[in-house]
Amino acid sequence: MHDTPAPLDPRAQRAVVDLLARVESGDQLSAEDVRSLLGPVEEGVVVRAQRAAAGFGRLRRRDGELSALIASTRDLVEVRDVQALLRKLVDRAHDLVSTDVTYLSVYDESTDELFVRASRGTVSPRFQGLRVPAGMGIASRVVRTRSPQWTADYGAEHDLDRDPEIDAAVGEERLRSLLGVPMAANGEVLGVLFAADRSTRSFASDEIALLSAFADHAAVILHTARLFSAVTDAADRAEDAQSRAERHLEAMNASARVHERLTALVLSGHGPREVAATLAESLGRPVAIADRELRPVAATAEGGGRWWTRGRLSAPAVRAAERSRASGHCAPVGAEGLDVVAAAIAGSELLGLLLVGVGPAPLTDVERRTIERSGQIVALLTMQREALTDAEERVRGELALDLVSGSADMDALERRAAARGIVLDQPWSGVVVPVPDRARHPLLRALSAASRRWLVAAQGEGVAVLVPGGDPGEAARQVRRGRGAREEGPMLAVASRVSGPAGIGAALAEAWECAGLLPALGVSDGAHEADEYAPYLAMFGTDGARALAFVDRMIGPVVDWDREHRTELAATIAAYADGGGSVSRAARALYVHPNTVKQRLERVTALLGPDWRSPDPMFRVGVAARLHRLRTAGNRHVNAAPVV
Repeated sequence: MHDTPAPLDPRAQRAVVDLLARVESGDQLSAEDVRSLLGPVEEGVVVRAQRAAAGFGRLRRRDGELSALIASTRDLVEVRDVQALLRKLVDRAHDLVSTDVTYLSVYDESTDELFVRASRGTVSPRFQGLRVPAGMGIASRVVRTRSPQWTADYGAEHDLDRDPEIDAAVGEERLRSLLGVPMAANGEVLGVLFAADRSTRSFASDEIALLSAFADHAAVILHTARLFSAVTDAADRAEDAQSRAERHLEAMNASARVHERLTALVLSGHGPREVAATLAESLGRPVAIADRELRPVAATAEGGGRWWTRGRLSAPAVRAAERSRASGHCAPVGAEGLDVVAAAIAGSELLGLLLVGVGPAPLTDVERRTIERSGQIVALLTMQREALTDAEERVRGELALDLVSGSADMDALERRAAARGIVLDQPWSGVVVPVPDRARHPLLRALSAASRRWLVAAQGEGVAVLVPGGDPGEAARQVRRGRGAREEGPMLAVASRVSGPAGIGAALAEAWECAGLLPALGVSDGAHEADEYAPYLAMFGTDGARALAFVDRMIGPVVDWDREHRTELAATIAAYADGGGSVSRAARALYVHPNTVKQRLERVTALLGPDWRSPDPMFRVGVAARLHRLRTAGNRHVNAAPVV
């Protein structure tokens, strides 16, 4: 049988209870504290009591730390925003370990670099966002070893791979002791959590364990938050993609409806005006259409006209048209209220241009495709209209060619003309225009389009035009205007009056003879009547060199005098001859005093001899003076020539 211990007396019982209370409170007990509570006891009892008090204190602290860790984890789980979570993780770690500075570096596995993304207790602006290059500093060592790393004095640590930027940031913060623990989840290092003090110190094992435990929990939470963020982003992207797909489908349907409307307009015989209006309504922007020569053919009220100046399209638009022609797509302009242009092409041939003005919002891809498809509609419309025009021009051209050549029966020609609404038995003027071969076809098209009342055909060295009306001079001027305002450069048009349908060939032959003479006389531009040059043709034919030799033979000394002394003796002779030998009429024509005319004539007499005013010499001298006037007129428009 065992001996039953003797019960403690009441005083001893109270002493034990007081000792247990001190141990439970976590107080650190000294040997004197134990003896004051229990009285004189053995040294072994004192040591066991102190150990029990210290162990109980550690358990209480660990319990508090674990409670704080669990509470922090519960709160952090509810944070979904990754950056906000990083800041909260650092805040909780800072409160948990009670160091001067706490910060978190996120690891980028693709570059093996770390970036400081959140901190607490820092004062240097350099620290936030600090980049830790691969293999540098304590952070890289933590990632490489996946274990806690620390130093009691960072400045005295010699076996670290250092980076100047890191050392500068740590120096500005005056950090000395650093503890870094890995944040890893599912075998992946997410970052490194740091606790640092501005004084030298060693980190106890329980501090390292506590920060490591928090880092483990934080890594799981961070990993979950990243997954949640990725799922949320994916859901948002899917929703955005669906929304974009729905908008794109609606835009495609709207584009298809516009294309159907435009196609129906073309098939029902409508023209560029309706096409421009329909596209402008669809896009909510001003729209204009140009022909193959880039001249305006249709425009909505809001735009169009301001994109052309005197019939010429602006230079930025022309450059954009060339780019669109080369690429087959819309080309941006960005000037003068013009957003884009789309070339209407068939193969490499430019058939027209679609111009679209600036709108309230940038053009979408679907709207650009709509404009490009509308450009194809414009090309289709142009080809359709030109096919009809070409057919009509071919019939009219064949009729004009037969009339000009005189190779067909006149009765048959009159019937063919009547079928086209053309009355041959009326006054006509025949106009001829000498042009190089390369310019003949464009001029044929331009003159054929200028008036449906004209009959145009290629003939001789250029183009022949039959113009209704008995005024050859006006007919020649009309033909010059008919080539178009955009064309520049000289153009010689010579007209002759037609005496009935059977006289077409003779009238044109006379006009061609005159057109052959005038360039040799220095006249390569202007509208002229062949009748006014008939005397010269009768005298010299189309031999301009012979005519000029006649001028030199008859009034050569006068011409030389005028050139050397800058006088106007030859002009005075012409005015004197035009005035029928009257000094006063010549003076009025020249706007000089009669005495001036007399003095000039005296000089002419000195140069040509006293007989030049006799009737026969006067005739020849007058002709020579008029020819010289034509020669000196050069390429100016000479629309009337003096008769002999």
